[in-house]
Amino acid sequence: MDVEIPSNLKPLMILEFVADHEGDLTLTEIADGLRLPKPTVHRLLQLLERQGFLRQIDGGRFYALGERSQLFAVNALASRRAQTSRRQVLFWLRDQLKETCTLAIPSDEGMRYIDRAEVDSPLRITFPVGSIVPFHCTASGKLFLSTLSDDEVEGLIGGSTLTQFSVDTITSMEQLATELAQIRNCGYAIDNQEFLAGTVALGVPVFDIKKRMSLVLTVQAPVFRLPVESIENCLPVLREAAKRLEVLMRPDDPS
Repeated sequence: MDVEIPSNLKPLMILEFVADHEGDLTLTEIADGLRLPKPTVHRLLQLLERQGFLRQIDGGRFYALGERSQLFAVNALASRRAQTSRRQVLFWLRDQLKETCTLAIPSDEGMRYIDRAEVDSPLRITFPVGSIVPFHCTASGKLFLSTLSDDEVEGLIGGSTLTQFSVDTITSMEQLATELAQIRNCGYAIDNQEFLAGTVALGVPVFDIKKRMSLVLTVQAPVFRLPVESIENCLPVLREAAKRLEVLMRPDDPS
């Protein structure tokens, strides 16, 4: 005999189901997977979408986790170990590289900064926590786009103009597709004065326990302090910091 699921648990079960699956899901897939009536699931999906916990993809045919769910997951997992927080990792990375370091997640409008550790210098790049930067011309944004298929990239930004922020900004989908293919191959992304003239950035992924990219960790600097020709020298310490963040995001061992 099936146990009746309390109404207040159903939205959480939907979020858990979506988070536990690769790719985007349809209403039918969610309803069948949870053995819930489609009308019930449809109502709860609309509620979760309005509140930012889910987002609609491809004109509403598919659902994926929204920015609010991603922020909740990052904060909940990072807070499991109070003595070794993600900010301490960021500060360690900043001190190693002597440049500003940030963490970002994708939102509907671009990449949102959720944490940062700024270098103590009068010449620094300042975007406060909560700022949103474009997908197509930032290290964090291009790294996120590289995890999507060409069709998904086209669906996300293909219908909009690729705004030119500097003379080096990628402004064509063909050029962007070539860049994303290179990023998929090497596993990191570089912003070579594409968003802000005179500044560069390097981004690496932070993976969750299922090896999905959950965060992007970047170092940002004026090009005169960190020439693009030498920016890849930051990769070893950047990847070490990413590994430390991944450890923080793992569920505690019950043993």
